[in-house]
Amino acid sequence: MSQSSDRLIVYADGSCLGNPGPGGWGVVILDPNGTRELDGADLATTNNRMEITAVIQALRALPRSTPVLIRTDSQYVIKTITDGWRRNKNQELWALLDAELKGRDVRFEWVRGHGNDMMNERADILAREAASGRRRSRSAAGSLVSNGGADSKPALAEALTPMLRPGERLARCAGCGRDFVAAASDQRYCSLVACQLAARRQS
Repeated sequence: MSQSSDRLIVYADGSCLGNPGPGGWGVVILDPNGTRELDGADLATTNNRMEITAVIQALRALPRSTPVLIRTDSQYVIKTITDGWRRNKNQELWALLDAELKGRDVRFEWVRGHGNDMMNERADILAREAASGRRRSRSAAGSLVSNGGADSKPALAEALTPMLRPGERLARCAGCGRDFVAAASDQRYCSLVACQLAARRQS
């Protein structure tokens, strides 16, 4: 697939230790203003879920008006999006990805895993480190969609919920994936500088 010079390049990868088991996702955004990295983890997931999540999180970090080329070594993601593979599982994640793709100019390109592409290797490292817990102190984003277990809601969020003031709600940041307290019903980004930069670029 050809690449246009004005298309932002993004690498997205997922990893899982056990499949199912602890998982992680990693994203490398080759922004003209400097390379950005994103990652997150889920304690109980699958490799395919992390592959989809990586793409969703990459798109959530970018303005909808930005043309994007997403490079991934996931045949599952590529074939489902471009070749119409049947979506037998992970329906809720596919729905979230469809929503992120809607109205965007996004192309997908398959890259060989563990090949000679340094940025794909970097995304893989981010995903594997997140899955193993080595990056959770910095950016534990958790899953985009609850797996439905009794313990799926983080204990901190559960403890905070009764303390919320009128008009406040718990939300998941579209930039970094962390949970935060939102003061407005349409607030999608937390107060971290990088996330606010992403939010204001879209406005």
